[in-house]
Amino acid sequence: MSNNYKKYFYKKFSLIYLITLMLFIIIDIMNSGKISLFSSGDSWNFILYQIIFCLMFIGFSSAFITNLLWKRKKSR
Repeated sequence: MSNNYKKYFYKKFSLIYLITLMLFIIIDIMNSGKISLFSSGDSWNFILYQIIFCLMFIGFSSAFITNLLWKRKKSR
């Protein structure tokens, strides 16, 4: 990996991750009227599992989007 890619990735990944996380929370609130990850009827283990799974999914999708943006930038 070149230094340009690493610098670009570290610069863009955090921004894309935060935007994706905010979109996920906004859509969740619009659908249920509250953040449904924290429903009181669920056990703490299930809530933690949901949070960790969602954060991992958002991280992987953010890395994928950042990689696509890098390829698009590089091809120009």
